[in-house]
Amino acid sequence: MGKLFVWCFTAFAAFGGFLFGYDIGVINGVKDMEGFRMTFNLSDVSNGSCAGATGDEKEGAILGLVVSMFSIGCFFGALLAGGLSDAIGRKLAIVTGGVVFTFAGVIQSVSYFIWMMFIGRIVAGIGVGILSMVVPIYNAELAPKSLRGRLVSLNQLSITAGIMVSFVIDLIFETFLDGWRVALALQCVFGITLIVGMLFLPESPRWLVVKNREQKAVEVLAKIRHGSDEDIQEEVHEIALTVHKHEKGSLAQTLRKFLHWRILQRIALGMILQLFQQFTGMNVIMYYSTSIFCTIGVEGYVSTAVVGMLNFLTTILSVFLVDKFGRKVLLLLGALGMTVSMAIGASLLLGFHVEEGGNQAVGYVVVLCICLFVFNFAYGWGPTAWVVTSEIYPLNVRGFAVSLTTSANWIGNFIVAMCTPVMLASSALQTQGTFYILAVTNFLAFLFVLLCLPETKGESLERVDALFSKPWVEMTNIWFYLRCGCPWGSRWPWTSTSAALSLPEDGDPSQQELDEDERYLNREDVPLQPKERRIHTPVENTLPSNHTQPDSS
Repeated sequence: MGKLFVWCFTAFAAFGGFLFGYDIGVINGVKDMEGFRMTFNLSDVSNGSCAGATGDEKEGAILGLVVSMFSIGCFFGALLAGGLSDAIGRKLAIVTGGVVFTFAGVIQSVSYFIWMMFIGRIVAGIGVGILSMVVPIYNAELAPKSLRGRLVSLNQLSITAGIMVSFVIDLIFETFLDGWRVALALQCVFGITLIVGMLFLPESPRWLVVKNREQKAVEVLAKIRHGSDEDIQEEVHEIALTVHKHEKGSLAQTLRKFLHWRILQRIALGMILQLFQQFTGMNVIMYYSTSIFCTIGVEGYVSTAVVGMLNFLTTILSVFLVDKFGRKVLLLLGALGMTVSMAIGASLLLGFHVEEGGNQAVGYVVVLCICLFVFNFAYGWGPTAWVVTSEIYPLNVRGFAVSLTTSANWIGNFIVAMCTPVMLASSALQTQGTFYILAVTNFLAFLFVLLCLPETKGESLERVDALFSKPWVEMTNIWFYLRCGCPWGSRWPWTSTSAALSLPEDGDPSQQELDEDERYLNREDVPLQPKERRIHTPVENTLPSNHTQPDSS
C-alpha cells in the first residue's frame, strides 16, 4: 500500500506542475488568435501580418502587460505561500492555490475588456505562485529520501508537459472565433481536478509535528511508507530533530545567522542564478514563439507545438543526467549551446533579411536553431537551476532563502515578458536584435557559472557548507574546468568527483549545531527518544491498528 501512495502523490505533484506550465504556455497562442485580438481591439493578424511585427510599440506594450501580469501575481503568490502553508498546512494551501487558479480561469475566459484580462492574469499568477512554492515542499516532506532528489527535476518535467499540452490546445482552437475562451476556460477543469485530488492525499507529516500532532504524523507515515515500525518511528524522530533546528535560538540569533556574509553570498548566488535562468530567453520562446515563427515565414502554431514537444522530451532526459554529470557541467554546456544557437540564428536573420520576406528556407534553418536552443535549455538550465538553489543553503535559513531566489525568478520572468514584445516590434531590434541580446546574456551566464558556482553533486549538507568556506579557486574548481575545455585536457568533469572536502572542524558553526543537536537528543523532555534508546521501545501503541508489518520474504 505504501508504494501505491507514493506513486499517487508523485503523479499528483506532477499535475500541480502541469497547471503551472499550462498557464505559462496557453497565453502564447491565445494572444495571437483572431477572436482575442478582435475582442480587445488589437491589430488584425488574419490577413497574413504577424503579431509583434506591426511596428506598433504601444500594442507591444499592451501584449507585454497581458503576459507579464501573470508574473506579478506569481511574485506575490510565492511571498504569500510560505506563511499560508505554515498557518493552515501544506494540503489546504495547495487547495487554496487551486481555488484561486480556477477563479482566475473564469475571469479570463469571460473577459470583454482588457482590464478584466489584466485582473484575471494577476489572479492566475497568485494561484500559480502559491502552487509553485507549496507543491515542491509538500513533495519533499512526504516523499521517501530515495525520491526527493529526482522530484525537483520531475516537477520541471510536469511544467514542460503543461506547456506542451497548452501549445497543442492553442493549435486545435486557433481557427475558432471563441477558441481563445475555451483554451483559457480549460484552466478551470484542471484547477477543479487539483482541488478534488488533494482531498484524497494526506497532510505533510512534518507540518503535523510542527503543530504537536505527532500521533497523526505517525499514522500518515504508516500509510505511505513500506517499512517497519522502527523505521517509521525513526523518521518521525528525525522530523522532530529538524523542527528543533528551525525553532532553536532567538530572533536576533536567527538574523545573525542569516546576515552572515557567507550566507548572503549564497543567497546572492541563488538569486543571480535564477535571474539568469530567465535571461537565457527561454520564456521569449515560450511566450512569443507564434509571433517569432510568423515573422520568419513559417507556420506559428505548428512550429510552437513541435518546440513544446521537444522541450518535454528533453526534460525527461535531464531527470537522469543531473545526478550523473553534475549540476555545473549541465549549466555550462547548456549556456554555451544556447549562446551558439542564438548567435547563428540572429546572423542568419540579419544576413538573409528573412524578416523582410527573404529566403524562406533560411527561415526553417532558424527554426532549427531555436529547437537547438530549447534542447540546451531543457537538459541544462530548466531543471538544474532549481536543483542548485534547493541544496546550497543551510537548513536553518533554507525556507526563506529559497523564497527569495524564487521571487528573483519571477522578477526576471516579468522583465522578459514585458520587454520582449517591445523589442520584437522595435524597428531597431526586431527578432535578430533580440536573438543577439540573448546570445550575450547566455554567454554571461556561462561565465557566471564557470567563475562563481561550485559543483554540489553528491555532497551532503555539511560538505556543501564546507565547500563554500573554501577559497574561491578551490570552491569553483575553475582550473579543472578550464583544463577540461582545452584540447590537452585528459579528464572531464563528469568522470571525476569534486575535490575532497574536509568536514567542519571543532568551533565551526556547522559542528556546533551538530553538538547542540546531540545535547537536545539526550534531554529528558524530548517527546521522541534518540535512536539508541528507541530501538528497544515498543511502538505498537503509537501506530494505527490497521498498520501491518511488511513481508520479510
